[in-house]
Amino acid sequence: MTNALAWARAHSMALAGVLAVLFLVWLAVAPSTRDLFPQTLANGITFGLLLALASVGLSLVYGTTGLSNFAHGEQVTLGMVLTFVFHTMLFRDMLPSSMSDLSLIISGTLAVLIAASTGWIQDWGLWGRLRARGIGVVQQMIVSIGLSLAMLNIIQYFIGGERLRLDRKIRIPYDLGIIGIKPQAAASIIISLIALGAVAYFLLKTRLGRATRAVSDNPALASASGIAVNHIVRLSWVFATGLAALGGILLALYEEGFAFNSGGRILLLMFAAVTLGGLGQAFGALAGALVIGIVSEVSTLFMPPDLRYATALGILILVLLIRPQGILGRAERVG
Repeated sequence: MTNALAWARAHSMALAGVLAVLFLVWLAVAPSTRDLFPQTLANGITFGLLLALASVGLSLVYGTTGLSNFAHGEQVTLGMVLTFVFHTMLFRDMLPSSMSDLSLIISGTLAVLIAASTGWIQDWGLWGRLRARGIGVVQQMIVSIGLSLAMLNIIQYFIGGERLRLDRKIRIPYDLGIIGIKPQAAASIIISLIALGAVAYFLLKTRLGRATRAVSDNPALASASGIAVNHIVRLSWVFATGLAALGGILLALYEEGFAFNSGGRILLLMFAAVTLGGLGQAFGALAGALVIGIVSEVSTLFMPPDLRYATALGILILVLLIRPQGILGRAERVG
């Protein structure tokens, strides 16, 4: 009961803080541009949800292994690329043009499954073997940087440097009064909410989810309690790569295109979301991603759009100066 109350209190404080920041931003916006605030806020929430989908897996891996995986951005791109290959090169010829939406759904599903399997393969063939040999986290992080560069160059070799589109249809935005939303953005919001809800249910209500949180909290104690830590870590890699691919697909639809470096371009934002929410906290990654997404979009009302990501990272620094453990992280004694 105490843990539940603390969890609810932390989330309530985080929500109150976000609302307070939004109110202050609204006051800071010039009156001539306040009519644009609802639309930019909606864009920020959408981008934050998609960023959260890609960031949750990064947080799971860090929580269970302590590894900051620099190749996670390329896993996001992998989902985009696989969907593009299946949708434009395979099912386009197998299905009539009137069923392009079905082709996109099938292609995206296959892409997520294949990307999730790469997480299993990576942990079986690389990360698990490095852990078994006692390789430190810093050395593993350097390996992940090398893997990131290798994947980036391989993806660029096969798809080139031009910008590609998953959905070539021209879709009319929905008019919701004070805001407008594109159909692909609406679909991305719904899918991301379902996926994030499923992750929350898994972590809170299932036996494997509770074991994952136990390994994240204390791997040694979890092992002593009979939990197969290596199996949980491998499961975390599967979830991480699958969620990254799904986030990449939805992001490519939302931004109406992608390139070989699309995942790497938001890698720092994913790290910022994980750090801002609290290292190793899956729900913290969601809170951090929403803050990053909202701040980056709303800041365009009074700053040049090219500085929107810099503004979001600046907010990260300010929050950590006030709350070093992040929004939902737990304070730890040092010394």
